[in-house]
Amino acid sequence: MATSQSGQWEEPPYLSFKELRGEDAVVRFSPAARRLFWPLDGVFPTAISVMKTPRSADNLEPFFQPDTGGSGSGTWHEISQLPLTEPKVSSVEASVFDFGDWEYNWLVYHEGHDGAEFGPEYVTYGDLSDEEEDSDKEFLVRCCGDDRPLRKRGIKLVVTPSAGSNSFVTVQDYVSAVHPWLMSLREDILKAKMLSIYEPYSVVASTEWMVDEGPEHMIMEKKRWIQEHGGGPPQVLSASALAIIDRIRASRNR
Repeated sequence: MATSQSGQWEEPPYLSFKELRGEDAVVRFSPAARRLFWPLDGVFPTAISVMKTPRSADNLEPFFQPDTGGSGSGTWHEISQLPLTEPKVSSVEASVFDFGDWEYNWLVYHEGHDGAEFGPEYVTYGDLSDEEEDSDKEFLVRCCGDDRPLRKRGIKLVVTPSAGSNSFVTVQDYVSAVHPWLMSLREDILKAKMLSIYEPYSVVASTEWMVDEGPEHMIMEKKRWIQEHGGGPPQVLSASALAIIDRIRASRNR
């Protein structure tokens, strides 16, 4: 029965990433997606590169190569139209790992800051319309000039296939949506890192960062990320991925 279900997941209509996880299916980013060299910096698509293998951070190709004529057109890397995940999915929710414990870490950091010199500000749970808490209970919302990161943990971005293209989410679909979204959250991500209990950063503004594999993305120091992706044998692509690459190459040679 499991084999039959697995076969169904390989054919359209595809399930979402969340639905597959609900079926206890193993869903992971594809070998193509794991080749992304993805800095938390710059603009899409010029900020993104592609490694020759998932462990060759010193051997990069452009994700998008603009034409020399300056027309704005260009050539996308062959992995751009490959599936983001194995098996293919109809949608996927991107999130930020660093937001998971941010509010808790903020509370730990400001614990005991009761004096006027810290400038603590309180409201009641009732003011927040939180039905699960005592409405008269005080709730710290600001301390040391810093707002409490309320409800950041649940921030997600749903990515679906681009209109008129495949029925599954491709690498290009995902990165084109998630990179600008992450950049809009960059300041919050760095704030969360400064309060991390496990790996706090005292200075983050000048640090270079990389986006690690998702869909719950961990943001890593570039130096450390490169050390973890510094070499290794090529990873074999699936037959379906190779077929897509063959079609892309054939269309370019017409």
